[in-house]
Amino acid sequence: MEAFLNIFAPIAFTIFVVGLGLRIGRWFKALFTQRKVRGRNAGFPEVSQPMSLLGGAKDVLFGPVKNFTGRSNRTWNRGYVLYHIAIITEVTGYTLSALILFGRMAMGQMVPDVATHAEQSFNFAPANLLAIIFGNGEHLQAHFLFGDFASIFIGITWVAVTFAVLGNLHLMYSLWTRRNSAAVVSDIDDAAKGVRIKGRLTWDRIAVRSLIFLIIWTELFARLNLIPGIVFVHSALGLALFTLFPFTYLYHMVYNFIALFYSARRRASRVVA
Repeated sequence: MEAFLNIFAPIAFTIFVVGLGLRIGRWFKALFTQRKVRGRNAGFPEVSQPMSLLGGAKDVLFGPVKNFTGRSNRTWNRGYVLYHIAIITEVTGYTLSALILFGRMAMGQMVPDVATHAEQSFNFAPANLLAIIFGNGEHLQAHFLFGDFASIFIGITWVAVTFAVLGNLHLMYSLWTRRNSAAVVSDIDDAAKGVRIKGRLTWDRIAVRSLIFLIIWTELFARLNLIPGIVFVHSALGLALFTLFPFTYLYHMVYNFIALFYSARRRASRVVA
């Protein structure tokens, strides 16, 4: 697996960068193109209170949950919340780990060898570096990355892993029973009483959700030391998911901050009700 990961890593990063460039190129083009913003119809009556950009962001993030999924599909909504708490925590941890790792390498420090469990080595192969980042919840990697704060970091990420397991089980159940996303399985309000709508099964949702399911369980096995070398499998799966970001619905995780800004601004200016 290490040999495969050493070959796969540069290919995966190249695919990600090219794919992201193609996807986000449209936004860069729009950013540097002079356009006239039409805004709201000047003749439309003002019936709403002014909203700040922060208020608009809050409406974007929590409005759909409060007004739709929290009522129409509680199982999927609960899984969505648990999973996103987990994924935000995990991605933050991976990002911090990568920054610390490459910062230490830039200062000429040695790194652990995950395969041999050596605390110090000059193993700068992609497979070993990925195992340090993706295996940041294991004691060897955590102590190298976070020092005295390793036990705190491991404790926090154990909570995230637990949330990820529970959330992903909810989402997998919702997906395969077609109760996912836009499905309506309970009453939204009195006006929509009795309305029921099935969700859709799409290949990318099935593939990505199954891949995430494997990533979560390989991390769990790695933390519990149940299967030797499973951290390299976990790293390869995580890298595969990273590669798919520009080409599936996961693109929203990359573009989300840009989309949030524009959506919040539209709501703040009352272009969107």
